[in-house]
Amino acid sequence: MAKIVITGGAGFIGSKLGHFLHREGHEVVFIDNLSGGYMDNLVEDGKPFGRFVKMDIRDPGLASEMKGADTVFHLAAVSALPVCQSEPGEAISANVAGTANVLEAARMCDARRVVFASTSAVYENNKKYPCEEADPIDPNLIYSTSKMCAERLCRAFEKAYGMEIAVTRYYNVYGPHQDVRRKSPPFVGYIIRELLAGRQPVLHSDGNQKRDYVYIDDVNALNVLCMKHPGAVGKTLNVASGKAYSVNEIYSIVASAVGTDIKPIYRASEKFWDAYPKLYEGKHKLDGARLAAEVNKFTLGSTNLALEAVGWSAKVGIEDGLKRTVEHARKILG
Repeated sequence: MAKIVITGGAGFIGSKLGHFLHREGHEVVFIDNLSGGYMDNLVEDGKPFGRFVKMDIRDPGLASEMKGADTVFHLAAVSALPVCQSEPGEAISANVAGTANVLEAARMCDARRVVFASTSAVYENNKKYPCEEADPIDPNLIYSTSKMCAERLCRAFEKAYGMEIAVTRYYNVYGPHQDVRRKSPPFVGYIIRELLAGRQPVLHSDGNQKRDYVYIDDVNALNVLCMKHPGAVGKTLNVASGKAYSVNEIYSIVASAVGTDIKPIYRASEKFWDAYPKLYEGKHKLDGARLAAEVNKFTLGSTNLALEAVGWSAKVGIEDGLKRTVEHARKILG
């Protein structure tokens, strides 16, 4: 069995991945500064698993914790879009400089392979669907731009040092353990939290915008393949279901699973980031049309390359996946 290091390991995806690898018998080290992760994610059935190290990925001592690692999964990032837009320096520092530090530490420790978690947000201005990994990308929001830069760093290290690196572009990942406590939780986590609390969720636009949602177990099945399969080396792979669902469709399924007839409140797209007033200060304000385009964007990913390269495709259907997610949220939210 091998030593596996997961940055951002106390978060949603990293903790679920780590638990699976722990059960397989691997030595799992979770590195997280706990800015967005939670220690209770590293406990299953009352028992902690793996070894936790509280550390920022920009720490110069990172290599000491990676020593002897076979595979490094780099999942740590500042990922909330409005937070990245409001704090661009911190976002670039964590997501770009942090990635450079992880890659250099992995290189110095002779890690066999690095798997970097990117995002489908890099396709934010693309108009051809489903999006394919070879399509040109031209993002301009801070989060997506930082991830594009980090992807290029991965390829730079790959070419300069001959490192084995796989890049995964996550679509809208959901499932048990998804963070429902942060200020800007992902959409699925947000509506589950609000409905379980008996509150009316606030949605933006008309709810007809569609996106590609992929269940956590499917995501981590691909992560494991990226660790083991030779076909993943040098590849950038979409992590998607290949199906798009509207906000209203997702809401209806979740409301049914919760057992409520609460209706959402709809607001204008331009008000989506009103909780971040800094974005609207000064002469150069956030363009309302740009934000509306982000709220209403359509996403759909092709998974043909993942199937061809490593034999992966998503298996869990949206209704089953959302019901499992609601059941878990009930346990932790009461």
